[in-house]
Amino acid sequence: MKENIPYLESWFYDLQKSIKELKGIAIDKNIKLLFSISTTTCKHGTNKPYTTPVRFLENSLISGVVVFSKIQSIVVTNIVKDFVDDFLIDVEQKHNMKAAINSDTLKYFQDKYFINGDIKCESILSIVRAIVADDRIIEYKANDITVDAIWTFLSTKLNYLSGKKVAIIGCGNIGSKLALKLVESDANVVLVRRDSSKGKLIANAINLIKPPLSKSYASYNSSAIEASKFCDVIIGAANTNNPVITWDMIKNLSKNGFVVDIGKGNIEADAIKKSIEKKIDIIRGDIAAALYGFVSQKQQMQEIVQNKIGRVNIDSDINIVSGGVLGRCGDIVVDSFASPSLVYGVANGSGSIKTDLNLIDKKNIEKVKKIINKSRDNA
Repeated sequence: MKENIPYLESWFYDLQKSIKELKGIAIDKNIKLLFSISTTTCKHGTNKPYTTPVRFLENSLISGVVVFSKIQSIVVTNIVKDFVDDFLIDVEQKHNMKAAINSDTLKYFQDKYFINGDIKCESILSIVRAIVADDRIIEYKANDITVDAIWTFLSTKLNYLSGKKVAIIGCGNIGSKLALKLVESDANVVLVRRDSSKGKLIANAINLIKPPLSKSYASYNSSAIEASKFCDVIIGAANTNNPVITWDMIKNLSKNGFVVDIGKGNIEADAIKKSIEKKIDIIRGDIAAALYGFVSQKQQMQEIVQNKIGRVNIDSDINIVSGGVLGRCGDIVVDSFASPSLVYGVANGSGSIKTDLNLIDKKNIEKVKKIINKSRDNA
């Protein structure tokens, strides 16, 4: 499969135009512009990169692309680096990314963008690191975000997962992780995979990993129709060109059952048509909420790492610790070592807070409180 140079030229031009417009919007709204770069297995026989949906979060705007070669990653990074604040980089290795799909494409863009050493990088992360500073890079795992998004959606739509029956058609990386998460939530999961030996191994592994007192379980069934009987949800998570969910499966759902398509194109067109006629919900998996949660968590973690995880001496032999740092016996535990405002207690030296304080502990707490109050008065 050859990369189409005119197509890529046009696509790169449109990307540059789009990222400039998004930068203007971000400036107007006084929010950050984040840019994700990820890849996926090329199941549809195309190596054409594509853009992902633009998502507005509370304090940031996220745009992004899916690429299929190193040269695409390099050009994209060079195009957007002067416009975006931070890069979200998918660190999951989904396939062996080639330098380019063919030598002509490689030479053309190497010459145009004066690319030399970057092409030797082995992953998207190493490519972006070779071009921009590390403090502008945020690692993420796209498959895990998808799993979290679908789990949260199911929990919300069903109200509770306990006792529910779910069929997952396609138990690869995403399907297997989702199955474990559902079983741990007390749902029973039936896995369907073309390779029966792997399907059975995955089901057995989930049952070994789940909490020992959990009564829910994972099972394998070679028949997708049998697996779907009386299910509350059928989930399509297959990475294939051919639809794997049929009307014969959907009509076996329990009352108010519905279908979720994670894999894109997992449901036969006739099955979609009949489901709509029968008022059976067909849901396209969306990661917006989980992505928002991840970005928010990452930003909070950066704040914690920079300002709340640490130890400092503040008065002769008095040390304060915060952010989960294991304090030595007698250290005073506060909310932030860099800017303390609350005292939580005294470390016992084993990772917990003392329940019985001696006279020195009490005096040290009072000293720290006085230092905090003095800082407030001077602020």
